[in-house]
Parts: sequence; C-alpha cells; structure tokens
Amino acid sequence: MKLSNVFAAKETITRLAQLKMAPKVAYRVLKFARKFDAEYAIVEKQRSALIAEISGTKEGEEAKIEQGTPEFAEFVKQFGAILDVESDLAVCPLTLDALLDALEEADGNTMSVQDIAMLESFFDTEDE
Repeated sequence: MKLSNVFAAKETITRLAQLKMAPKVAYRVLKFARKFDAEYAIVEKQRSALIAEISGTKEGEEAKIEQGTPEFAEFVKQFGAILDVESDLAVCPLTLDALLDALEEADGNTMSVQDIAMLESFFDTEDE
C-alpha cells in the first residue's frame, strides 16, 4: 500500500474507531489505528514542511500556497512523489469480513461503500 492510501483514509479510520464492536475486535482495531495514526502523522509532517519550504515561510508563520500558482504546481508534484512511496504500515491482523461481521452485530453501525472501499487496503481480504 502507498502513502496515498494512508493520507486518503484518515477520516474513514477515525470513523471506524468510533463505531461499536466486540472488545476483542475493538482492541485489534485500536492497535491498528495507533499505528495508522503514527504513519499518517509522518505524511502530514512532510506535507506541512513541504508547504513551508515552497512558500518560503518561517517556523511559526502560517504557510499557504494558492491554487493555480507555479508554487502550487510544484507542491502537487513533490507531494505526489511523497504519496507514491510504499508505506511500512502492516495490514490489520483482522480480515475485512470479520470486521464487517463484528460491526453488524452492534446496533447503529453504518459505513458507506466508500468507507468500505477505503478499508480494503488496510485489512486482509482473504478468507480466514
């Protein structure tokens, strides 16, 4: 999986962590979410540093790049290269089917098709 998968899935993983599930499943998801958050933090730190570098801002100043500018094009190019790097994040030690089964057992849990598509990269999709 690439860092682009990690960067794109932050909201989905956050939503997943807020859903009700059996304690054993919740513990596995918690352990994975912590590792995910650490990997995401690295990407976010690199993104922020890149914006500061390209915009020429100093530490403590608000860094901003306007869309449609040459600086924005350079940011997109360089950040795209960062996101194309393979992630060291291991998949969650739980199959996607087992996770979805656990989520179905608790009332009120809903996930969109888009959420489930995002999760496919982070959970084993093989039969147990």
